[in-house]
Amino acid sequence: MRNLSLLSVLGLFLFVNTAQAGFLIEPYVGTGQFKSTVDFAGQDEETDSITAMGARVGYGFLGTIYAGIDYAQQTTTVGDDDATMTNMAAFVGVDLPILLRAWAKYYLTSSFAEKEFDKTDFSDGYAIGVGFTGLPFVSLNLELQTINYVLDFSGTDVDVNTAATIFSVSLPLDL
Repeated sequence: MRNLSLLSVLGLFLFVNTAQAGFLIEPYVGTGQFKSTVDFAGQDEETDSITAMGARVGYGFLGTIYAGIDYAQQTTTVGDDDATMTNMAAFVGVDLPILLRAWAKYYLTSSFAEKEFDKTDFSDGYAIGVGFTGLPFVSLNLELQTINYVLDFSGTDVDVNTAATIFSVSLPLDL
């Protein structure tokens, strides 16, 4: 009976020692490809480069799971003008045991600012990502995202579907 009690206390100590919780701050910067499809007569797909910077702020628990809010500002070229997207998303992620991490995001809000369009309304969006954590202090990330908008183009509502592939470098800080 004594050995069973000792094993129980030892098991509880090991579980409590590995069950870590903490605040997560992860700034990132990246670049990639941006594709937009406009649901309007005579419009085709446009592919341009995109730059992104932002940060994930959240809470990690159980040592490997984390969740929080992602805020990002992205810049691309639409036609001849620059367009800026400001996005806020809820995310959940997991650290995998093989120097990888994965996450999913659901966009809560997004604004699309470009001279050609009078008004943009956010429709929906999501993203998935994976990161390589084998380097000291940094994570190399690949994220696939899609965000949909409804634009007011001269009084006509137009659906715009965007897709981006972004390669970024981040600094995950667990406090």
